[in-house]
Amino acid sequence: MTGTIYYATYPMPLASATFEALLQRLPAYMQKKIGQFRRWEDAHASLLGKHLLLTALKAHGSNASLLDLRYSGFGRPYLEGGIDFNISHAGRMVACVVSPQARVGIDVELIRPIELDDFKGQFSDREWNIIKTAANPLQTFYRFWTCKEAVLKADGSGLSTALTALEVADKKSVMLEGRNWHLQEITAFRDYACHVATDKKGLALNVEEVKF
Repeated sequence: MTGTIYYATYPMPLASATFEALLQRLPAYMQKKIGQFRRWEDAHASLLGKHLLLTALKAHGSNASLLDLRYSGFGRPYLEGGIDFNISHAGRMVACVVSPQARVGIDVELIRPIELDDFKGQFSDREWNIIKTAANPLQTFYRFWTCKEAVLKADGSGLSTALTALEVADKKSVMLEGRNWHLQEITAFRDYACHVATDKKGLALNVEEVKF
């Protein structure tokens, strides 16, 4: 079983002509949504995320288009039959994980200073104790956080499930609503924390950068 993470970085805005050319390749409703973002970083994340998905579909021999996207009751995008995917962005990077054989979820977070105590309520007592006593509390926080978010994104329940419902401390798999999710830490992205959750154990993940 295999999967691939396609990612792109955008340390600065794309050239206007390049951005517009990429935009015109998307369905009209997506173009409109991207045009409504106030921050260029958010517009780029949305645009490049869609093109990473297109790259992934082509690479996996899928004839699906963005017009084939469907959305679950919780708003999780999916394609009927075949390949599953999930997209995450943070900072100035966007990543898309795909697999023809497994349900997948990905979360990526830029590791930046935060007030840790503001997030205490999102963790179990055991998780919080591990975070606070870790040699690097910030990195441990982001490791646990991306684990939880990846599972929720794979499951598709999103905000309907509290982060405290997931106990991820030092675990390779997590049970949610009777379904077991396997966790893989992705260490390929400098200055970012990243995890992938999948319903298939032993999913081999490749990481590929895409340039635009």
